[in-house]
Amino acid sequence: MTNHIITESKNGKFKCEACGEEEAPPSMPAPIDVIIDAMDFFIDKHKDCKPKPAVKPYSPDDINYIAGFDHGCDYIVAEIERYTKTVNSHDALVLVELLKRLKMEDKAQ
Repeated sequence: MTNHIITESKNGKFKCEACGEEEAPPSMPAPIDVIIDAMDFFIDKHKDCKPKPAVKPYSPDDINYIAGFDHGCDYIVAEIERYTKTVNSHDALVLVELLKRLKMEDKAQ
C-alpha cells in the first residue's frame, strides 16, 4: 500500500505522509517519462514508511511524577537514566554524568 504517498497540491511536491519527507518533481517542462520515473523512485523509497506514533499528552500521573523532583535537573537525569536502561547507549551515559556534574556545581554556589 502506498496511499500515504501523495502529490501536494499547494507546492506540487511529492510527499510521504508517514515520515513527512517532501521532494520536488523534475523542473518543468519535462518529458512525462522523466516525471513518472521520479514518482516511481519516490514511491519506492517511501513504500515501507510507517506513520510516526502520536505524541501522548501528559497524564495526571506524569505531572505528579515530574512535580516530585526538587530540581529540574533531577527530572532530566532520571529520564535520561531511564532511557539509557532501554537503549544501553554510551553517549547517553556520558550525558547523565555531565548533568550530574552540572547539578553539583549549582549546589556549590
